[in-house]
Amino acid sequence: MKKKICNEDNQPKSKLVHFSWGGQTQEWEEEADQIMNFKQDQLDDKEPKKEKEKKIEYGTQQQYWLDRTDSE
Repeated sequence: MKKKICNEDNQPKSKLVHFSWGGQTQEWEEEADQIMNFKQDQLDDKEPKKEKEKKIEYGTQQQYWLDRTDSE
């Protein structure tokens, strides 16, 4: 039987990338980006479907200040 690894809250440990010691700034930036994406995915999963639809609808609207092609 395979044992689950859990954290202090008795929740299964995630496959979250952890910062490593040493390395270069570029490597730290990549690790930070992976962590940010992981956390954002967690937040997105918790967001209600209705709220996501509203954000998508707002994002696809053309704003009047971007429609102006003539210069004054």
